[in-house]
Amino acid sequence: MNYEFKTNIEKKEYDQFTQKAEILSFMQEYGWAFVKHEWKHFHCGLYCDGKLVATALVLKRSLPLGISLMYIPRGILIDYKDQEILKVFTEYLRKLAKREHAYVVKIDPNFCYKEYSIKEIEKKEPVEIPINYSIDYKLKHQNLLSCGYRFKGYTKSIQDTLQPRYHMYIPLINTKNEFLTPAEVKTSFKKRIRSYIGNYHEKRGVTYFHTSDPKYLDMFMEVITQTEKRQNIRLRNKAYFEKMMEEYKGESYLFFGMLNLETYLNFLKDNNGKEDEIEEVTNLLKKGQSEIVLSAAFVMIPQNKGIKTSEYLYAGNHLLFTKLNVSVGLVYEICKYSLEQKCQYCNLGGINGTFDDHLTPFKSRFNAVVFEFAGEYDLAIQKVRYHLYEFGMPVLKKIYRFIRRK
Repeated sequence: MNYEFKTNIEKKEYDQFTQKAEILSFMQEYGWAFVKHEWKHFHCGLYCDGKLVATALVLKRSLPLGISLMYIPRGILIDYKDQEILKVFTEYLRKLAKREHAYVVKIDPNFCYKEYSIKEIEKKEPVEIPINYSIDYKLKHQNLLSCGYRFKGYTKSIQDTLQPRYHMYIPLINTKNEFLTPAEVKTSFKKRIRSYIGNYHEKRGVTYFHTSDPKYLDMFMEVITQTEKRQNIRLRNKAYFEKMMEEYKGESYLFFGMLNLETYLNFLKDNNGKEDEIEEVTNLLKKGQSEIVLSAAFVMIPQNKGIKTSEYLYAGNHLLFTKLNVSVGLVYEICKYSLEQKCQYCNLGGINGTFDDHLTPFKSRFNAVVFEFAGEYDLAIQKVRYHLYEFGMPVLKKIYRFIRRK
């Protein structure tokens, strides 16, 4: 077989390959390089007898203390079961890394070590779920080791890796990989949140809509800013989301949960609402507000042909009227649209593997499935420097936190 390796594949060819992927992350797509513009990038591809058989978005970053590394977010888009192709691709990666003076190439492949329901953690009983991401894990893992990659272990903390190992996914399919109906998805949620979806919100004036128009980003950022203040965290600025929507046209969406204040005021008056609530709504109406955004989310939906997963990436909630739990209804709306887009899963995002962080309680309300990803694998290029940085420097975790933000 004749192999050829390129580091500057054209967008059209790259996109045609990624769209055929059995499982795809938006971070493996062509546009992610331009969102992560602080990194130097290479759109790499391996050809076998003239046919493109694997791609990888390779990012290069110069870090403090003279450290330089390469990183392939969500790993190479390759058949990890094919040891020969994986080995050939890896050798070309070595050559590229040496040329670019990188001491390591880090990957975090887009397959799982395990998949299991959060109910198994909560109730200590087995739950049957669809399995797609962890198929042939042992073979894929062993092939990576055989090609010289060093496994970084089954870490649990979000801070230990560039991408969280643990995520919570809402299955939109059954164990036979058949699509659920929206009603079946709703039924799968915990009973205590199902009551908020549908009639409860409608009677109170809550409505939902989604858009791919970036002109709504100002409305989105208002809610994000409130969330940052409440949780004392930093998310992303408007320019970041503008770039995402520019690079991922047709795949990026803004979802909103709105409250019509007039409808809510009438509901409160007709149902013995508390005086302070009635006064609060009345004052907002007097200020000229007719409706407010109570919850918003930024969602990605890659358009590959195989298993599709929508990504609930960023979300925020208004400080007012939190008891309405509009964020619950918003997740359901995202699930419904994901079904329309033929998605098998909705990813609610990363959590700690100890399940004791502030994110897990909200995400577990949807009886989500825990995706325990394979984790990080390192291809050491400069072995002395690699061991010095990876094992002898406690500052490495601070470096991880730095590059996670970039």
